[in-house]
Formats: sequence, C-alpha cells, structure tokens
Amino acid sequence: MGYGVIIRDEDGFVLGGGGGFQEGSFSVLEAECIASERSVEVANKLNLTGKVTFEIDSAELANKWNMDDGDITIIGSRIKKCKEAVNLFNSASLVWSHRSCNRVADLICTKMCREAKKWFFDMDYPKDIHNAVIGDIV
Repeated sequence: MGYGVIIRDEDGFVLGGGGGFQEGSFSVLEAECIASERSVEVANKLNLTGKVTFEIDSAELANKWNMDDGDITIIGSRIKKCKEAVNLFNSASLVWSHRSCNRVADLICTKMCREAKKWFFDMDYPKDIHNAVIGDIV
C-alpha cells in the first residue's frame, strides 16, 4: 500500500510532503487511516504548530474522526491515537475533499508504490512534483 502527503500553507504554497510504501493487505478504510497517520507525522516533521487542516478523500474516515463516538474498533483506536498526536497543533481538523483535489498526493503515492520506499521533502521538491503542483493551481 502506498501513501502520499502534500503540505501547503493557506495560500497553497507547498511547504513539504512525502510518502511511503507499507507491505501488507489493508481495507480501504485502514489504508486511508494509515495515510492520515503519516500526514500527521509529516506535519510534525515540518514543525507546524498553528491551525492545521488535514484533507482526505474518505468521507467515512472524516466522519469517524469528527463524530468522536467512542468507536472501540481497531480503526477507532487508530483515530484516537492520531487525534492525540495532533494535540501539538493549536488547532487541527480533518475534512473530506474530492479525490481530484489530491492529484499531487496521488502522484507521490504512485511513485512510492513503484519504488517501495519512504520519502520526505521540504520546499526543495523534484520537478515532477513541481509540475503537478502547478497543474493543480491552473
């Protein structure tokens, strides 16, 4: 399973990102949860402390995160740990976004699946990522 993360400021400027590959067989919800966990890790690596909004294309995970209904499943436990990790930020929320809004993250995910590795970058990112970022803006 691959995952991709892109971190932008409120103006859309890319601050960093990364991705990785994790061996195993996962449900779609588990894969989205793992990607969310890695997003929090990347945000922490970039020393973000202010208001942070995490976007995900899984409405089910966004709803579970925001309902906070004491879910005792494995996914509920992972969400709880993730929420504890976001306490480092002044404010954090997780919102649903359409899959087409995640083109850059999808590109990183595809790259990580192909190369089967982990990767982190700050503002010095490769040209293919830059081209995808520009394509998102246009």
